Amino acid sequence: MARVDVVMPKMGESVMEGTVLEWKKAVGDEVEQDETLLEISTDKVDSEVPSPEAGTLLEILVEEGETVDVGTPIAVIGAAGAAPAEAAPAGGDGTRAATPEPYEKSYGGEAGDDTAAAAPAVREERGAEAAAAATANAEPAGPIPTRDEAGNFYSPLVRSIAEEEGLSLAELQSIQGSGTGGRVSKDDVMAYLETRGEAPAQPTSAPAPEPKSYGAESPAPAATPQARQAPAKPAQQPATRAQAAQATATPSTDTAGERVEVVEMDRMRQLIAEHMRRSKDTSAHVTSFAEVDVTGLVRHREAHKAEFQKREGVKLTYTPYFIEAAIEPLRDHPLLNASVEGTRVLIKKDYHIGIAVALGTKGLLVPVVRNAGQQNLTGLAHNVADLADRARSKKLQPDELQGGTFTITNVGSLGSLMGTPIINQPQTAILSPGAIVKRPVVVEGPDGSDVIAIRHMVYISLSYDHRIIDGAMAASFLAAYRQQLESYAVDTPLA
Repeated sequence: MARVDVVMPKMGESVMEGTVLEWKKAVGDEVEQDETLLEISTDKVDSEVPSPEAGTLLEILVEEGETVDVGTPIAVIGAAGAAPAEAAPAGGDGTRAATPEPYEKSYGGEAGDDTAAAAPAVREERGAEAAAAATANAEPAGPIPTRDEAGNFYSPLVRSIAEEEGLSLAELQSIQGSGTGGRVSKDDVMAYLETRGEAPAQPTSAPAPEPKSYGAESPAPAATPQARQAPAKPAQQPATRAQAAQATATPSTDTAGERVEVVEMDRMRQLIAEHMRRSKDTSAHVTSFAEVDVTGLVRHREAHKAEFQKREGVKLTYTPYFIEAAIEPLRDHPLLNASVEGTRVLIKKDYHIGIAVALGTKGLLVPVVRNAGQQNLTGLAHNVADLADRARSKKLQPDELQGGTFTITNVGSLGSLMGTPIINQPQTAILSPGAIVKRPVVVEGPDGSDVIAIRHMVYISLSYDHRIIDGAMAASFLAAYRQQLESYAVDTPLA
């Protein structure tokens, strides 16, 4: 089997780059065809990348946290049982150290800067320097494991730099990581190496080697023999450059004695935060509410859901009802199915309805049900089930998260009575059904008298862009929507 390059996949027409979030396999691992190899992230969606062939993962070319263009090689697969390039010998405990990447690729230099013939000599020289450094240090560095006893993960690139520079595992553990989940990145290691010799002088300690220059990194300034010595204790380590910049931009509010846990936002939460803030900055948000008696709808679903699942293979949830009921009110109120560009209003003639899908506690995605106005309840149920399943299993394509003209977020499915949702830009409105609950309400009896009855009630929230939609239009839309929801009955045909 020839070596097969794994490349950064194209995840949609508008997606030109991706970020490696996590490698699911390590160098030397056997992989099956279509087995998940790594997880990547774009500015639209996270996704798992399957292996194109069965075999052995020979090389990892892009470390976690790095962003590369679509089509860039990110790994190499070889024949099953093939030895990874430059395999490191096993450590004293029998643990095989992961294969370091070629020197040119690992440290940011352009591939091809040195000739292939010169590479072995360079590696031999680097290895000699690393061995000398390990001898000089009080604690030999030794092979760096993929994960330490505390569960900290070290990428092949970080391990390679650490072993070249003679860094011990204890030193790596003392570095505060700025990567995903607090992982130590190449920049963190390079920042540590630049300041490694800045601890107070210890005459009894042997001098540590000066850090070398890697790729575009500038070499550390020359230090006196007294300054170049053993690394500082973990508590004295300077922050990484990313952390220092963050501390400068946002002063810490922590005070002595407080119990504080610092949790970094993951990529999805950062994207959601940016999108929500931009929406608030863009649209003048107003929210209106309506109360709807959905007793007939509930009874219709209860009467048909078992037969529907047996016949169609998917569950009949409330979301398809909420989508179907919105189409006619949207036709009559076109400004709610529009977007704003400067002083122009773009009214959309198709009804592409976004549905918010919660991903546990990690966040949410809004896949789009396309051409919802041309589908019946059965078609909508299939579409909703498919999109929700693929959103939760990270199998959505970025294009399936774009092009929505109106959004429905069913906060009632999570138990909320009502909400004030933020508009999904560049749309102009978002609808939010709350939880359906039984309540005593006053209704008109058969003889026209008022009676108290137990009914299934729901609050509906509509957030809209007040730049083009006024309260009267919002109230009119909600009245039409209420009429549609209340029109369902047990004997309504299930198309």
